[in-house]
Amino acid sequence: MRWYWGAVVRVDAAREVLTDVGQIVDPEAIRPQDPRTGHITLFYPPLRGRRAAPELADRLRADVAAMPAFDLELGGFGEFPSATRPVAWMGVRGGNENLVDLRSRLCRCDDDCHRHAFVPHLTVLYGEDVEAYAAARDAVREAVERHTLRLRVDALWIAGFPQNGHPARDLRFVERLPLAD
Repeated sequence: MRWYWGAVVRVDAAREVLTDVGQIVDPEAIRPQDPRTGHITLFYPPLRGRRAAPELADRLRADVAAMPAFDLELGGFGEFPSATRPVAWMGVRGGNENLVDLRSRLCRCDDDCHRHAFVPHLTVLYGEDVEAYAAARDAVREAVERHTLRLRVDALWIAGFPQNGHPARDLRFVERLPLAD
């Protein structure tokens, strides 16, 4: 089985906002991000085997270790509109330039398969049913906007989920890559 592996910033501080969003929506129609797996995706290499995380971590380790730790602030509601699967997210208010720099370092180490312009964000849900998402959108916006998150980024994680899985429910953090102290 092939896996989607990526380099992510783990956002454990998102547990409360993700729990709030999960209580608003019907999980059969809208997939909220599991509160245990809040993250900001920086990089997605091509599909690989189930045991490829250590190899990817080894390729990225030196560039990640050269980046100093930094602070992030997250807040505000955003979305990637789509006729088939809109995505709602919490934005990055402070520290964005550090995420862009870190992403540039990662993209030098492997092929990036991210198909869109890089917009750093914390995904809160996937609107699998467009009508159900439209009905819940305002309540989701309110829940997200009640929160501001502040965190110190001192590591990246190699995280992944199976090709037939879903990032909202099947994501696993596997390898921790420390940033410079």
